[in-house]
Amino acid sequence: MKRQAFYFFSGAFMLLAAAACSEHDDMTGDNSNTTATKTRIEVTADMGAGTRTLRPDAQNHIISEWAKGDKMVIYNIADENKSTEDNYSLVNIQNISSNKKQADFAGDVVSFKPVTTGNTLAFFYPGAAFEGEKTVVPVNPNTTHETEQGADLTYHDTASKIKNLVALNMKQQDGTLETIDKKFDYNWGKVTINSNNQFTNYTGERKNKTTILKTKVTLQRKVTFWGMKFTVNGGPSATGVLTDIDSIKVNGLRSYDVLDLQDGTFKGTSDEKEYVINIANKNRSKLNIKSDGYVWVAFMAEENASNPTNFTVTVYTQDGVFTKTASKKFENDYDYRTNITVEKVKPQPWVEVNGVKWATGNFIHYKKGSEEYWGIAPAQWWISNYGDNPSIDNRADNKNIKHEGLGSQNWFIDNHTGRYSQTADDLDLFQWGVISDALKFKGVYYLQGTNFDMAGKYYKNRGGLVRIDETSNRAEATHGDIVRYYTEHGQKHYHYQYPSDANFNALFSANTSIPAYCYTDKGNKIYGAYFSDMKFAGSGSKFPTGRKIWKYQDVSGLVLANKGLFLPIGGRRPISSAYVEFRHVANNSGFYGQYYTSKSPTYSIPHGVFFGAAFKMNIASPSKDQGSNIRPVYVGADNNDETKPLDAAKVHAFQNILTEAGRKY
Repeated sequence: MKRQAFYFFSGAFMLLAAAACSEHDDMTGDNSNTTATKTRIEVTADMGAGTRTLRPDAQNHIISEWAKGDKMVIYNIADENKSTEDNYSLVNIQNISSNKKQADFAGDVVSFKPVTTGNTLAFFYPGAAFEGEKTVVPVNPNTTHETEQGADLTYHDTASKIKNLVALNMKQQDGTLETIDKKFDYNWGKVTINSNNQFTNYTGERKNKTTILKTKVTLQRKVTFWGMKFTVNGGPSATGVLTDIDSIKVNGLRSYDVLDLQDGTFKGTSDEKEYVINIANKNRSKLNIKSDGYVWVAFMAEENASNPTNFTVTVYTQDGVFTKTASKKFENDYDYRTNITVEKVKPQPWVEVNGVKWATGNFIHYKKGSEEYWGIAPAQWWISNYGDNPSIDNRADNKNIKHEGLGSQNWFIDNHTGRYSQTADDLDLFQWGVISDALKFKGVYYLQGTNFDMAGKYYKNRGGLVRIDETSNRAEATHGDIVRYYTEHGQKHYHYQYPSDANFNALFSANTSIPAYCYTDKGNKIYGAYFSDMKFAGSGSKFPTGRKIWKYQDVSGLVLANKGLFLPIGGRRPISSAYVEFRHVANNSGFYGQYYTSKSPTYSIPHGVFFGAAFKMNIASPSKDQGSNIRPVYVGADNNDETKPLDAAKVHAFQNILTEAGRKY
C-alpha cells in the first residue's frame, strides 16, 4: 500500500486578456444571455515526486506519468453558476519533460466574466472524463426535494450548463489501470489569483496587454485504487488464481457522489450516493487481466476512514460463480492490493434475514410443454414473463401489449398504462387461500373466515363469513396454504409455507432495506426491494421511492451469493380478472409490490405487504380476491438433509438459471 503524493506545480499562467472575445450579448441580470469571455491560458504542471499515467513500478506501487493526450478541466468559481456554456474549459498537454514529471498545457478558459485578480480557478483531472462516454457531468447546485406520492427524497438533478457541482460516476468499469487513468482517476485543486503573482507586459506597437500569472496548484486525489487477485482452494487453475473471468460485481464501495469544485468536498445526499461497481467489458468478452493476476477498481473511500467498509465481491466465470464478503479499512489517495480467497456459490434452500429463513424465490406455477412445476421459483428475482416479449395471449382491453424492454415489468397499453393478461402457464399471483381454484382468474375463489392464521393449514371449502372448516387431510383440502400443499413431505424435498405478520415485521427491521434490482439470465433488470443483515455504507430505507427508478441499486451479486432477501415488484391482479396491474416499472408509472401474509382479520380482507412508488414498506390491507405474490418461509427438508439440489434445479426450463451442479443467476 502506498499513499500517492500528487503535487501539481502550475507556473507561467498566460492570461491574454486582450484576446478575450464576447460570444453572447450582454444582458445584465438575465442569465439566459450573458457575456462569456475566452481567455488564453498556458499552464506548466510540475508533478514533483508524483507522476500521471497509471502503471505499477518496480515495487508494484501504482505511479503515473504525464502522457500525450492528457487534459485538465478549468472552471472559474467566480462565474457563480451563471455560465451558459455547455462544456467545461479544457487545457491540453503540449510538452512533457524527459522525466515525465512536468508538462505544459495550453487552452482557452471560457468564463462568465474576464478572469481577474480575486478569481478562484478550479482544476480537475482527467479532462477525458468529461468527453465521450462521460463519467463526470454537471449537476444543479440546488437540490431537488421529491415528495410526489409520499416520497421523501433529496438529490441533485443533472444540469445542461456547466456548474460548480459535478457528479462522479464510477459504477461501470473494466478492471484495467488504463481505463481508470482515462476516466476515473479523479483529482481536484484550486488556485486564487492575487496581485502578488500577477504582472503586465506591453509588446509591439499595438501594445497588447499580456497578464502572466505564476502560482502553485496542489491537486488532491479524490479516489482510491484497489487491485484484487482472486484465489480458490482447489480452483480451476493450477495456481488457484482466477484469471478466466467474465465479470465482477463489488457491493459496498462508493461509486457515485457529487463533488463541489469550489472546495473539493463531496455534497451528494444519502438518497443519491451509490455503492456498487460492475466490472465488465461492454462486448461481454472476458476481462483483460495482466500476468500479475490483479483486477483494478477505483472508488471513493468513506470519509470516516476509521471505520471498516463492508463489501461483497461476486466473480462470474464459466466454471461457476464465486463470492467473498468481508470488511476492510480504506482511505482516499491510497492504492491497495489484496489476495481474496473466494468460495463457489452453492444454492441454499433459504436465505436468512433477522432470524427468519425465507424461500429463495416466490411461489409460482410454470408449465412448458409437458413439464409442469408448482413450487419455489428458481431465483429470487423471478416473476412471470420476466424475460419475454408479450404475445397475443397477453392482450388487455382488446389491445395488443406494447413494450420498451424485455420482460413483464416493461409491458403496457396506451400511454404507459401498466396492464396485461396473465396466463395460467406462467403464474406468480394468487388469490388468498386458494388451492384447487388457483388457476382460475374470472371469479371469486378465496378462503373466507375471520380472525385466524392460515399458515401451514388446510380447509375443506371456502368457509363462511366467520367460521371455516379445517382439515389435516391433504386429499380433502380445497383451500388453505397452497405453498405447504405443493411443497410438503412427499411433494418436494424442501418444505415451505405462507409467511406470517411476525415474519414480515422482522424483515422491516433488517439493517439494510433499499430499492434494488437484479439482472436476469436474459440480461434485463427486475426491480424490487432488498433486505439484509449486513450494513452497507449509505444504505437505508427509501420507500416510497416516487416514480423514478434511478434510485434503485444493483444487488445481483449479493442475491446470487445468498446475502439477502430480494422481493420483486409484481403488482397485483384485480378482482375477477386476468389482468396484471402496477407491475410496469418505467416512464413515471405507478408500481408496487404486493405480498400476502397468512393473517385473516376479516372474511374478505387479509394482511399484506406493500412497497413501491407510493407505498412505505409496511403491513396493510389488500383484498383476498386480488392476485398477490407470495414469498414463503422455510419449514425444513426431508430427513433434515440440506445437501441435495433445490427442487427447481430439476426442471429443464430453469437450466439457464439453476442446475443441480449450481446456481448461475
